[in-house]
Amino acid sequence: MSETPESRTVAVQSVLVAVRVLEALALAGAPLRVTDIARALGEPKGRMHRHLVTLRLAGLVAQDPATERYHLTWRLFEIGQAAGEQFDLKRIAEPEMHRLRDAAGQSVLLSVPAGAAPLVVHALEADNKVSITVKPGNRPPAHCSAQGRLMLAFASDEARERSLSGTLAPLTRASMTDATAIRARLALVRDRLWETAPSETLLGINVLAAPLFAADDVLVGSIGLVGSEQFVEDPPAPAQLLLLREAAAAISRRLGSDRYSRDSTGTKSRQ
Repeated sequence: MSETPESRTVAVQSVLVAVRVLEALALAGAPLRVTDIARALGEPKGRMHRHLVTLRLAGLVAQDPATERYHLTWRLFEIGQAAGEQFDLKRIAEPEMHRLRDAAGQSVLLSVPAGAAPLVVHALEADNKVSITVKPGNRPPAHCSAQGRLMLAFASDEARERSLSGTLAPLTRASMTDATAIRARLALVRDRLWETAPSETLLGINVLAAPLFAADDVLVGSIGLVGSEQFVEDPPAPAQLLLLREAAAAISRRLGSDRYSRDSTGTKSRQ
């Protein structure tokens, strides 16, 4: 059968829906039923089942026979790792991460967006008697973590609303869970280009993070300081915030973005 513009359009739509299914599973943070995925994406259950069967045959999702819930597979993680290695953000960011860790005296995290949520891909532990760090592979919740709200702030409108729909579970009593308040916070994050989340993922621990941009101001990740609230304060100490922004600006320049040399209206920033 010859290919037609109509068949190409159907094929593209199928790929886009498959990507949305993978994003929904990634953002959920837990296995989902077909019904859950269909409801989240506003698609018929039968259509979602067909896509899940295809993704399962490709080895990208698996189904628990006991619960009949679907989850992402290790193969997808390996593909993500390979993509990250080709992009090599770690190699580009590492010199600035070392400088930031040594200047601030706190552990430094490098995260990338996975859907609208963050994935920690590299960490440098501070050389202190007592230091706090996060292992690569950690996925803090998008709504109640500094890295997560950075990812949400610069995600597509569709991805952001999918992440903020439904019940937002707290990790601690300090976690932000009100979607309206989070949306207002994201507007502030887009303007100031940094975020904190004191005690939101673990009581007494804070992360101060800034976004990393590539050409055309595309968000590619975040760099952040993690430590006790005694040393990574909220609001942040001006000197510490300056060190973080300088590191984020240097990495972004290497990736082709001058976002940190401009404020939200495009004029020179007063850093």
